Amino acid sequence: MKRIGIVVLAAALPLLIAGCTPTASEDPSTSDPAASAAPSPSGMDQMLPPTTVAPDDLEGTDVRVILGTSLVLAVPEGSEAEWRGTTADVAVAEFSAGGPSEGAVFRPGFIVREVGSTAATVTGPDGATVSFTITVSEY
Repeated sequence: MKRIGIVVLAAALPLLIAGCTPTASEDPSTSDPAASAAPSPSGMDQMLPPTTVAPDDLEGTDVRVILGTSLVLAVPEGSEAEWRGTTADVAVAEFSAGGPSEGAVFRPGFIVREVGSTAATVTGPDGATVSFTITVSEY
């Protein structure tokens, strides 16, 4: 009996979804004017991925990060919680520790807060410190 219910649901789901979208034959003048007045999303309205860099590649560099994203450290699996970091200006960027949280494991990195530049460091589990600069830009 369960199998029949699953088959019926699988057949009905596309029909339900199709019924929720307007068809080409509908008159656009009868649609909700507020919905048609909404601007279409531009490329800048979409979520951008974080900048991901291995700590070994950071020494002495100036890493450019776009405002609204973050700098993620590509660290070896299992060491995420063992990394520490600092910035000279936490108004520009701030270190975010990695490690397990709510069933997921997060990589360490830096949350960018405003346009500008700041000196930054990361220290790995072996005690080695890497110094670099984070430059946050609007685009």
